[in-house]
Amino acid sequence: LQDAIYFDNQLIDKRDLMLGPEGHLREIMVRLDQALAACYQPQFDYGLTTKSELSHDNEIKDYVVALQWMLIFSARKQWTHLVVMKKADYQRLLDAKASDKATIADQQYLAIKQFMFSAYSTHQQEYYRHAWHLFLKWGLVDLKISEEEIMKAHDQLVDSLLGE
Repeated sequence: LQDAIYFDNQLIDKRDLMLGPEGHLREIMVRLDQALAACYQPQFDYGLTTKSELSHDNEIKDYVVALQWMLIFSARKQWTHLVVMKKADYQRLLDAKASDKATIADQQYLAIKQFMFSAYSTHQQEYYRHAWHLFLKWGLVDLKISEEEIMKAHDQLVDSLLGE
């Protein structure tokens, strides 16, 4: 979270002058939407897309980009307290059953997006909380990305973004 805030602050003055605070928030939502789409793979391909299946490593990288945008959104809305979870809630999330049906996976993906767009448009924190929990469950349980893989990929992303 601190890295996401630091990164956003590095760019905030320049972007806020060009876009304004509300424009910056819209940009974050667009980037988040793109990042979520990049890491979601429907189980059925009808031949209408050219997207190939992501490797686990690429899935991790794309998931972490979406994670970064989710964290930046919470920081801009001053909702960072919603990112923190009690241990029992986190364990319950880890113990959740993976989505094994295409319809459930699609529903979960769309729910994350709907909750995020609702949080953006209505300014209600509960929508963000639901999206955040679903997003974490999606990565940790459904995509089987470990905490260690997320942390490593996040550190690499931050290093590349900040040029360190």
